[in-house]
Amino acid sequence: MNERENWKSSAGFIMAAASSAVGVGNLWRFPYVMGSNGGSWFLIIYVIFIFLLGAPLLLGEFAIGRHTQLSPVGAYAKLQKGSGFIGAAAVIVPFLIMTYFCIIGAWALKYMFSYIFTSEALEFHAYISGTLSLGAFQPILWNTLFLVLTCLGCLFGAAGIEKISKLAAPLFLILLVLIIIRSLTLPGAGAGLKFMFANTDGFSIKAIPVAMGQVFFSLGLASGVMLTYGSYLKKDIKLPGSAVIVAGLDTAAAVLAGVAIFPAVFAMGSEPDAGTGLAFVTLPNMFEVMPLGRAVGTLFFLFVTIAALTSSISLSEACIAFTIDEWKWSRKRSVITICAVLCVLSVPNSLSLTEGTILSGNLPGLHVNLMEAVDYLVSNIFMPLGGLLMCIIIGWFWKPEKAVEEIESTPNYTFKLKKAWCFIMRFLAPILIVVVIISQFT
Repeated sequence: MNERENWKSSAGFIMAAASSAVGVGNLWRFPYVMGSNGGSWFLIIYVIFIFLLGAPLLLGEFAIGRHTQLSPVGAYAKLQKGSGFIGAAAVIVPFLIMTYFCIIGAWALKYMFSYIFTSEALEFHAYISGTLSLGAFQPILWNTLFLVLTCLGCLFGAAGIEKISKLAAPLFLILLVLIIIRSLTLPGAGAGLKFMFANTDGFSIKAIPVAMGQVFFSLGLASGVMLTYGSYLKKDIKLPGSAVIVAGLDTAAAVLAGVAIFPAVFAMGSEPDAGTGLAFVTLPNMFEVMPLGRAVGTLFFLFVTIAALTSSISLSEACIAFTIDEWKWSRKRSVITICAVLCVLSVPNSLSLTEGTILSGNLPGLHVNLMEAVDYLVSNIFMPLGGLLMCIIIGWFWKPEKAVEEIESTPNYTFKLKKAWCFIMRFLAPILIVVVIISQFT
């Protein structure tokens, strides 16, 4: 029987959870979905969803995890007989995310290496933009290297993740501030700030489900990550405060990432709706022509690499915890096996971006490639559905009152917003999620 791991401190847990949330979801995905969905309008909708859905559901995952001390499959089965399939879905989701997430991490790692040691950054950005084929080997090599780093980060369990997060979070902030300063000093940077905070054009009803999907993706809701992290919690950590802090840090990081990217985009005359290539195609173009561009590019992709690693470690941990809890594997066996399988399963997504392969280009009848299709399904369908099922379990089977008992099991603590939280979990959140999911098909 494997002894349950624990976080060493409240600060360490918050750092780990925040580092997981404040990752590539903010640096890669948030700017491009914001740029494609109306700028400030999207930001307003996103912030509303963070506090109506994000923080409450995050608290629910923490409560389930700490109460059961199990990974998602065992946790849901313990709360309600026959509901282990919800936990199984919560393990499959991070696995699916990692099959393309590691590609984003590999891009960042390759760019960082190129800016420091070679002059190949533009060559690699031409590959990402689809104007140059590097063959299948080089992209798969960098995917493998990134997964090896992820594997090393997961080997030491909760204690190791906590130490990595305590080191990564301050470095993350320092690098982000340096990039923001450089971005804001570019001529014409004010147009980027206006787009983020005062744009009156470009709103579409389609931005609403995208904003909700980004909340789920960014916070890792219904992906098993936060539930797993919650299962490593001791009773002395106050769950509501932790949920609000993590959601707040995640939102702040998303906004700061936008402040780092959009002023530079507008200053260089580029378009904010460049899509998935915004951080990896548009920005490298700018780094090549701006003063001190090579140094800024190095800092930026070091920043993205660190963010990608903290997120990929947490996503992998959700899968690893399952094999430890349910299959009684050792951590070493779990880590090596999970990462090896991911190396193989990430190949199709990688090939979908490689010119001349059988999987390259858009899928038949669609305007997206395989990687973009998987990202859309996971973020806009699978994760919201998982959140809906979690609300149903907490609100109608486990009962929110039982969840509140777990939340208030911290010594000398009273959850003052328990009535509002119970209402959100039982009624408001499920209704919002259903309406937004349905809106995507109308």
